Amino acid sequence: MKLVKKLLYILGLVSFLGGANVSASEPIAKEIVFKAFDYLGSLNKYAFDAVIYDKYTLEDGEEERFRHVVSVKLERPVKLRVDVKGDTKDRTFYFNNGLFTMVDHDIGFYGQLKTPKTIDGALDFIINKYGINAPLTSLLYSDMPKRAKFSKSKYFGVKDVGGVPCDYVAFGKKNKTIHVWVTRGNQPLIKAYAVIEVNNQNTFRIDTSITWKDSASIKESDFVFKAPKGVTKISVESAK
Repeated sequence: MKLVKKLLYILGLVSFLGGANVSASEPIAKEIVFKAFDYLGSLNKYAFDAVIYDKYTLEDGEEERFRHVVSVKLERPVKLRVDVKGDTKDRTFYFNNGLFTMVDHDIGFYGQLKTPKTIDGALDFIINKYGINAPLTSLLYSDMPKRAKFSKSKYFGVKDVGGVPCDYVAFGKKNKTIHVWVTRGNQPLIKAYAVIEVNNQNTFRIDTSITWKDSASIKESDFVFKAPKGVTKISVESAK
């Protein structure tokens, strides 16, 4: 059974057992996921690939589905590269010592901004001022335990995810539920997660599976932007 299909199967069991709402508060759930965030924040560099499935279910029952593959390479405190390719996007994001570059390979444009030098500061800057959302940001910040907020949590035990035993936890906040699978042991990593949001009779869902890679695959040249042939530079305007 493929990893994403297995995740959907597990979520189906959770729904059968009591719905997507998280009704029990258990400190162990928070401790598990915060330990994974702390571990990521302690690493000087890491790399991973992710497969993301977006699903929109409208009030009339119509569904839209999109698939994207994301490749991330990170070297703290000032270097990050994110490549996104799929049904609706073909983009590359670079953060390098205070310079952010976003390339849209489909339309042949790129834009650049001066940002705070740290990855955390640069992400906050482009999100808050320019409305640019880099994917998988929860796995990029070094201080996620300070940023993550939720009202309810629950621990569902140990589940097999792609042959890897993982602690399965879920968090609830208003109309959103987040399911997270974290590898067990001294090096806890988020193996997969799913976000389910219900808004005005519409349902939005993201299923993400993650493959962690050897940090030796990261090279200095990965973070150096070189404009592809035929790509035009454009200005980036503030969203505010």
